[in-house]
Amino acid sequence: MTSLPMQHLGRLLALAMFLAALVGGGRDARADTAAAQALFDAARQLMAQGKYADACPKLEESQRLDPGIGTQFNLAACYEQLGRTASAWSTFLEVAGSAKAAGQLEREKVARQRATALEPKLIRLTITAPADAPADLQVKRDGALVGRAQWGTPVPVDPGKHTIEASAAGKAPFARTVDLARAGVTETVAVPPLPAGAPVRAAAPPPASGAARPTSGAAQPASGAAAQPTSGAAAARPTTGGAALAPVAGRAPAPPAQPLTRRRSKGMMVTGIVLTSIGAVALLGGGLALASTCSGSDCDAGSFDDSLDDESLDYLDEEDSGAEAGYALIIGGLVFAGVGIPLAIIGGRRVPVQPEKNAASAPARSPELVLGPRYAGLRWSM
Repeated sequence: MTSLPMQHLGRLLALAMFLAALVGGGRDARADTAAAQALFDAARQLMAQGKYADACPKLEESQRLDPGIGTQFNLAACYEQLGRTASAWSTFLEVAGSAKAAGQLEREKVARQRATALEPKLIRLTITAPADAPADLQVKRDGALVGRAQWGTPVPVDPGKHTIEASAAGKAPFARTVDLARAGVTETVAVPPLPAGAPVRAAAPPPASGAARPTSGAAQPASGAAAQPTSGAAAARPTTGGAALAPVAGRAPAPPAQPLTRRRSKGMMVTGIVLTSIGAVALLGGGLALASTCSGSDCDAGSFDDSLDDESLDYLDEEDSGAEAGYALIIGGLVFAGVGIPLAIIGGRRVPVQPEKNAASAPARSPELVLGPRYAGLRWSM
């Protein structure tokens, strides 16, 4: 007579592999990798057709889903073709740093050469503020906060229009838009002392169709109000009925953007889930094995006689072997679960996205369990 665990051991192992395939297949890690590859392939086709404006967003999304040095290099080349010199220059430098950390010396060399070739074409923008600027003065470039450390420092920017804004509590806001197109130049935008702001008034009704439009000679604010900035610093504010509108109060600063996050290691998380599932199946099999060794009246102490024949001894030997198999499955299940649960927790923890660090660590990513109808193994994504 063969005990239950030995009869169904093969089935239990097959069930464990099936559960592992269910857990590993279709998870977000595999989905993100597949989506990133599809976006990369589509972007490469668009670049071959000269459609760089459509290709760059696809490369950006591919890099976000599955960071890689090759994707980042193609993204820098796409920026360069679009004329976004500052973005291309900084991205090539990131590629060079990542390639050096990964030991890809040839790619590092090419990326640094491409960045060096772009330096003479860079357009730099310098933002200055008064020395007595209020402590709560906030300066933004294209909606992004410009820290005080950047004030007075030429910063490379892409060609095109850029809007500089400044605001402080109780002060009238400042805004100026500059159009930068000449390669190699440095433009300076000086934030003037902000005048005191008045309480915000209700919006005036729109003027009649025949009303005169504001002109460059619009009346200045009433006596006692601070003078408005002249042309070149801020555009003249429109007037209604010849009286200048009071400056609006400084706008509240926008809340800081939430940082992008990603899982610490998707491969580690999937591997931990698979190991935990196998451990659960082994524990279940071990419990069934122990249950089969002691069932019904066989477990009663009074059912045993002091005199046992040979057939009864053989039966007890089989019961002992079934119990040993059950204990082995339980111990193995505890080991698998003990290893899998920490891996799943650590790998699934979300951490902030750091492009340079992620790209540098991309070649040494965690192994991913790959299961198919005819094969099984580990894969390292480069």
